[in-house]
Amino acid sequence: MMKLIKVTSEGSLHFEMTDGRRGVSYESGYVRISVKPHNTGRRGTAGRMYQINKKLTKECDNHGYSYKRVLLPNQNDRINRLLQFNRDSCQPKKL
Repeated sequence: MMKLIKVTSEGSLHFEMTDGRRGVSYESGYVRISVKPHNTGRRGTAGRMYQINKKLTKECDNHGYSYKRVLLPNQNDRINRLLQFNRDSCQPKKL
């Protein structure tokens, strides 16, 4: 189960996911997840996070493709995105 662990002064909500990763809902509309804990020992991965906002792809004439993230301005939508990710992608921590 996802657990709220921190609220920043900027309004970002930090959650501990079922598998130990951190999920963050930002007031800017972005939702991010940290890399899996067993990957944090690799050089340069500690604290690394990736976006889980949906991505729109647009074909460009000269450059191939361009991508744009769909921002979620509503806090409930961002939390629901984290809950969905937790349900679909996070396995419980192994003891």
